[in-house]
Amino acid sequence: MTQPRSGLIQARQRRYFLSFSGIAILGFALFYLYPIVRTMMLSFTDKTIFAVSTDYVGVENYMYALTKDPLFWKSIQQSLVFAVISGALVLVTSLILAMLLNTDVPGIGVFRVIYFLPFIVPSFAVGAVYKNLFNPDTGLINRALGLLGVREEPLWYLSPESALATMIIISAFGFGVKMLVFLAALQGINKEYYEVATVEGASSWHKFRRITLPLISPMLFFNVILITIDGLKAFNLAFVMGNGEGFPSNSTLLFPIYMFMTAFNMPFRLGYAAAMAWIFFLIILALTLMHFLLSRYYVEKDIS
Repeated sequence: MTQPRSGLIQARQRRYFLSFSGIAILGFALFYLYPIVRTMMLSFTDKTIFAVSTDYVGVENYMYALTKDPLFWKSIQQSLVFAVISGALVLVTSLILAMLLNTDVPGIGVFRVIYFLPFIVPSFAVGAVYKNLFNPDTGLINRALGLLGVREEPLWYLSPESALATMIIISAFGFGVKMLVFLAALQGINKEYYEVATVEGASSWHKFRRITLPLISPMLFFNVILITIDGLKAFNLAFVMGNGEGFPSNSTLLFPIYMFMTAFNMPFRLGYAAAMAWIFFLIILALTLMHFLLSRYYVEKDIS
């Protein structure tokens, strides 16, 4: 009697599993697995939207991107510069704000809500607002600089020399989710550590260096991974600031923008764009693995 009953229980559990997870599995297969496989197949063809026939070209798309396409490497370089500098700024600002919001002052909950509210606004809308603020002629930023006595206001995103820097400055305010991650980590630290350190005469810097930083290092690692991926695949801000085409003079041409232009501008080279996507995936994967290898040098489990 035991074995048949056990078999019935397992069958029932299998039905429950398929009932509750079936929609998720189907969604994953349709919207994740199929596009991945389809993109891999397209990357070995010369597929375009209006092509009557599609030919297999092997690794020709990959070789063209790596050896013959100057915009490919330019967009990769600019994406790396954007990700590294903006990522460092976001990491620092999110940690500082999390530490400020972790203090026990009246109304601190209101401040936490205020700092996070901008990050529920669609990023395209945020980009449009910043584009108006940094407008060289009518923007509030240049008006304020004029009142301060600056005679030659920057051209910001209208100049090839400053367009990428303008995007980096704007992206430094994208600390919402990372700030919450740090705040959660800070609130998980036992306050007795700081009390003991205060009794022993430790300075604020030593408390941060010996207590705070080691205990939040796992979340620091998580945020570094998150910021790296977000910076490399940044699209919305670059699309708005560069009019979707890397304006001016390809100075805002991040890799996702170039890949979008390749796929959805004439002549709609879907095969080549798919190959670019896989190369970019390998670059992100390599950088992520590098972070995992480096994490052993700064991620600590305790402070003993």
